[in-house]
Amino acid sequence: TGLELWRGERCASNYFRQRVWGTFSSLEMFLLNPKCWLKHMMLDEKSGLDPKNIRIRAALGFEAADYVIGGYWVWAKLIENLAEIGYTPQNMELIGYDWRLSFRNLERRDRTFTRLKHTIESQVEANGGEKVVVVTHSMGGNVFFYFMQWVESPLGGNCPGWVDAHVEAFTAIGVPFVGIPSALTRLATGVIREFTELGTVISGLMELHMETKDRRQLMRSWGS
Repeated sequence: TGLELWRGERCASNYFRQRVWGTFSSLEMFLLNPKCWLKHMMLDEKSGLDPKNIRIRAALGFEAADYVIGGYWVWAKLIENLAEIGYTPQNMELIGYDWRLSFRNLERRDRTFTRLKHTIESQVEANGGEKVVVVTHSMGGNVFFYFMQWVESPLGGNCPGWVDAHVEAFTAIGVPFVGIPSALTRLATGVIREFTELGTVISGLMELHMETKDRRQLMRSWGS
């Protein structure tokens, strides 16, 4: 999911409502002022929420995760294929979320699970009682799995039987249900293996614009 700037420091004043993650504007900000980008992408190390005077929020709508930098598609092909068989914005949703936050803070700050519950209920009602099919990718699968427990828990949505009544199927694509080893490497060393594998140019830019200790501090601030 792309992340947008809604409030920031003076160094980011030109990026209001622009993406700080997922598009060329985020790449521009990173290359021109990496310290400013780093400061805005970090979460408060104690609360796991927004730092003072900074608000980054998940982008909304299909544009939130159809493509990322350089035209690399994420959900675009699936959206296009579903449109070919009759789906429209009236019976299809793309739900973005701030993937930096812990699951608990997703609900605490953004009411992500409350809003997801209402969205699914609205779709079921608008489509004659047909239950929804949920398709997730990567961490999104973990988020939805947590949501299914949250929505029926007395400590969450407190709606026993809600999942069976509203969800027809749940598809998980590349979801790390038991975690991924590279997460430990990132937290311990700040090394992002995927960038290294892209070649010396990308990894060189990362080293040039952001030191390993800064990457380590950044990732350790994220509750996810």
